[in-house]
Amino acid sequence: MNQLDGNKNTYKFLIPLFFSGVAFCLSFYFCILGVSIYFYSLPIYAFLLLISLFLFYRTDKNLSSFMKNGKTTFTHYNFYHHCIGIYLILSFVLFGVSIAYIPFYYNGGFIFVWYCAPMSVLCFISFIQSQKRIKLLKKTFQKNNPENIKQLKL
Repeated sequence: MNQLDGNKNTYKFLIPLFFSGVAFCLSFYFCILGVSIYFYSLPIYAFLLLISLFLFYRTDKNLSSFMKNGKTTFTHYNFYHHCIGIYLILSFVLFGVSIAYIPFYYNGGFIFVWYCAPMSVLCFISFIQSQKRIKLLKKTFQKNNPENIKQLKL
C-alpha cells in the first residue's frame, strides 16, 4: 500500500490487526479443542485490536491535519477506502460471532459475546469515521477537479 505524504507508517495499524486476528482464530481453535486456554487468548485479541484502533485514529488525526492545511491527495482517499472495507468486514464478523455464541452463553460463550460485541461496535465506529472522511475528500476533489470525480468509488 502506498505511503501518504512521506509517512512510511500510515498502514502500521494493520500489523496489530493481523496479530489480533491470529489470536482470535487461536481462541476459536482452543475453544473447539475444549482447552480453557482460550480465556487467555481473547484478552490478547482485544488488546491488539484496541492498539490497532488507536493507531488508526492517530493516523486519521494526522491526515485530517493534512486536509485542514489543504493537502489532499488521491492516496488519502485510497487509505480511507481500504479502511472502510477492513472495518466493515471486521465489524460484521465480530457481530456474527457474538450472535452465534449467545446459545452457548452459560457454557463459556459469554466470554466470546462480551469480547466480540463491544469490539464490533468500535470497528463500526471506525467504519463510520472512514466513511465521513471519504465523503469530505470527495467534496474536496469535486471542488478542485470536477472532471476526475468519476474515477472515485463509493
